Amino acid sequence: MQKFFALYKKELQITFSNPIAYAVIIVFMVLSGYFFMNIANYYALFSLRSMNQYYRNMMDLNMVQGIFRPYFNNMAVVLLLIIPLITMRIFAEEKREGTIELLFTYPVSDFTIVISKFLSALTIFLLMLIGSLSSFLILKTITSYEIGPVFSGFLGLFLLGSAFIMMGVFISSLTESQIVAAVISFGVLLIFWVIGWSAQSAGPFMSKVLLNLSIIEHFDNFAKGLLDTTDLFYYINLTILFFFLTLRILETKQWRG
Repeated sequence: MQKFFALYKKELQITFSNPIAYAVIIVFMVLSGYFFMNIANYYALFSLRSMNQYYRNMMDLNMVQGIFRPYFNNMAVVLLLIIPLITMRIFAEEKREGTIELLFTYPVSDFTIVISKFLSALTIFLLMLIGSLSSFLILKTITSYEIGPVFSGFLGLFLLGSAFIMMGVFISSLTESQIVAAVISFGVLLIFWVIGWSAQSAGPFMSKVLLNLSIIEHFDNFAKGLLDTTDLFYYINLTILFFFLTLRILETKQWRG
């Protein structure tokens, strides 16, 4: 455990010594505030219009559908773009600088190395999520709303971000170029994002398979304030899968050579 915390602390120090970490956090916070403000303003406008019978018949007005779901879906798109910037350097930078061989001389297991790097990136992501809570706290001072859908949405973002991070860590372990790692990570994440779009043109069996593989299909329930164990286990299993694949990469003779 002591060795893990030493590596974890080292990873955080390296991360925060890089201006990219601060830029990513700031950009995420700005986009979070921007999306929330515009979505809330749009909802407020339609709330006023709902006094008119015509608009009341057109829409089912509630905060989950009007604010929370659009916000969380927009932030999921932001994660698709930002997470590769967090994970691109995790292994690629060490390979490029030649410090990866030194890392393997430490008396620590591959599991400890991977988990320390994963949790350091996850810590950055958690800081971003905690910062984005400010918009909901401000809204709470203006009007009351149920906490459940907000909790569900942030849980969904956390699980989605965790899976994205672990996929990015795996891809970073395959190359020594940070740019290549970021581009490939984005491409892989995008494939998992859009794979469900082909479900309509596929047969019944393949349609079900594609929808089950789609990372955004499993997120939508969280955005709507619904907790489903199927969606929960999907993200957990996806994270574990890429954690396992990263361990297998570290065990290859090419890395040890």
